[in-house]
Amino acid sequence: MLFAMTRQLRPLEQNPSMSPSNTLESKMRTLPPLRILLCEDEQLIRMLLTDTLTHKGHHVIEAASAKAALQHDLDSVDVLITDIGLPDGSGADLAHAVRLRRPNLPVIYATGHADHGLTLDAHSAAVIKPYGAEQLFEAIGRVMGLTPST
Repeated sequence: MLFAMTRQLRPLEQNPSMSPSNTLESKMRTLPPLRILLCEDEQLIRMLLTDTLTHKGHHVIEAASAKAALQHDLDSVDVLITDIGLPDGSGADLAHAVRLRRPNLPVIYATGHADHGLTLDAHSAAVIKPYGAEQLFEAIGRVMGLTPST
């Protein structure tokens, strides 16, 4: 049996801090379309993220493993989003390998552990699973220099 869910949207209240010009979504619209290398071994998660990012106007290059990710043209990528646990290594090792060629490439790590032990710099962020689109877009904004680090 298939169930359909509907959601009613309420208009933004007249709060200046929530005006369309101040929302993260409006700030994301000011970004040019990004070429995002997405490395995620879970097919359903990869498909969902690809749909979400594509819907926002970004071009997504999908990879299911670190080896597959490294076979893409890294010079054309604007952001790397990688799962930490990959079948052929860690996302941290993938990011290190990519940054040998592109030292300041923005990287977003997806991890299931809040105590991930990653060393983050001005061009990297971590999102903790389960995360939503808002957390992902906030991380993209931070690594692209659009929003301040928290």
